[in-house]
Amino acid sequence: MNEVLKLAQNRCANYGGDGRCLVTDRTCLYGSPNADIRRRGWFETSVLPAEPAIEARYYASRGKSDNKPRCEHCGNPFERKSNRQKYCVECAVEIRKQKQRNYNRELRTKRAL
Repeated sequence: MNEVLKLAQNRCANYGGDGRCLVTDRTCLYGSPNADIRRRGWFETSVLPAEPAIEARYYASRGKSDNKPRCEHCGNPFERKSNRQKYCVECAVEIRKQKQRNYNRELRTKRAL
């Protein structure tokens, strides 16, 4: 985790010279591996992806193999096209078909009554 702190010191725009984060006005979260605060800041989205090896070790130390979201149907990682996307492209097609089938089935039973 020492390399993550060095990366934050050298490249993070929110890192102050005294070891504090300029946004939260606290000690930098990335310097302490035990800090269990929600870490979805500018550093993880902008600075960390520039160094893939350090990024992989960072997420592995936090219990994640990668920082990609996982499909709720199959569990595989995928690239999101929107922030509300829950399924990968292949599963989304199947889920949409399944929901349409259920809707049509209910509609037919309502009309039959």
